[in-house]
Amino acid sequence: MTTTTIDTQPQLASFDVSGVWQGGLNTRVEARQFTLVVDEPPTIGGADEGANPIEYVLASLSGCVTVVIRTVAAELSVEVGSVETQASGTLDLRGFLGTADVSPHFQHLDLGITLSTTATPEQLAELQTLVAARCPLLNLIKDAGVDVRETWDVRDA
Repeated sequence: MTTTTIDTQPQLASFDVSGVWQGGLNTRVEARQFTLVVDEPPTIGGADEGANPIEYVLASLSGCVTVVIRTVAAELSVEVGSVETQASGTLDLRGFLGTADVSPHFQHLDLGITLSTTATPEQLAELQTLVAARCPLLNLIKDAGVDVRETWDVRDA
């Protein structure tokens, strides 16, 4: 098991985006030098010109988990051959539509991680524990009270 040194000095990082409504349900969002189009499918009243906000949350979670897996694996000197993620969540649209007193966020979220690695069972357990503890988006979703169903499919690298 790796020993952890506790750093008592904050190391704050700020992130900024700006969004401009483009009409309908479409928003153009600038993040650094990147442009994202946020829209809804026609079934919700959008023009389907981009992923919707919930899909971006799932995409962000997938990216965040991958970054944390790679970062922690490097710290543990664990070889990772590949990482694949799949995320899906279920909403009760009545919260968004305002037709019932239910939360508009995920009711539950399924996160599947397929990992090829040469990690021992002990290293894998430590990797999984540290990823769960250190992934900002995973913790944000869990802290909202969302039931996260996480599965790991581990294969030899």
